[in-house]
Amino acid sequence: MSVKCIFLFCLIFICSACTTSGQLYYVDIEGNKKLGCDVEFVGLPSVDKFAVEYALSLCAKSIVKKGGVIQESHLLKIDTTIPVAPCGTAWTHELAKQHFQSKDLSKKEYGYIVANIDLNLAEINTCR
Repeated sequence: MSVKCIFLFCLIFICSACTTSGQLYYVDIEGNKKLGCDVEFVGLPSVDKFAVEYALSLCAKSIVKKGGVIQESHLLKIDTTIPVAPCGTAWTHELAKQHFQSKDLSKKEYGYIVANIDLNLAEINTCR
């Protein structure tokens, strides 16, 4: 095996270890089982597990609101509230990372914010 092949294998292995994913299936009104959400986050696994939780919870709530049925009812009870961004800004990956590194955000809060950003839900905090 060449050095290139070994390097490529190691790189693929390392990258796959940094991916956290989850799926949510539901039963629609006609009784058909369907894939409702398929999410994947790449980064810090200890943070990304919360990003997956956040995304699947929002998905579950949306499915139930539309009449679907899910088995993972615990997802409906998750509080998906995230800390507000500083006045006049919306959360960005850079801003959230800064706040996480300075210990202003827990792993869970950071994961929820990452998912919120990736789902294009981040809004400017107008500080009324």
